[in-house]
Amino acid sequence: MLGFKGLKQASEFAILNANYMKARLGQAFDILYTGVNGTCAHEFIVDLRPFKATAGIEAEDVAKRLMDYGFHAPTM
Repeated sequence: MLGFKGLKQASEFAILNANYMKARLGQAFDILYTGVNGTCAHEFIVDLRPFKATAGIEAEDVAKRLMDYGFHAPTM
């Protein structure tokens, strides 16, 4: 469907978008498992354990709240 060039471009956009979001969210949250140079591939992990420790909020609660605002919930 996309062909070689389309698949390559989609992959490049996924990596670019993930690193943009990581940079923005990294200002407020700890990001786990980044690469040697601080980048990520097409996804990254936000550490939500402090929410559970301080307020009893689970990662699933965050995902459901994101869906309430029309965002696609991340992989949990």
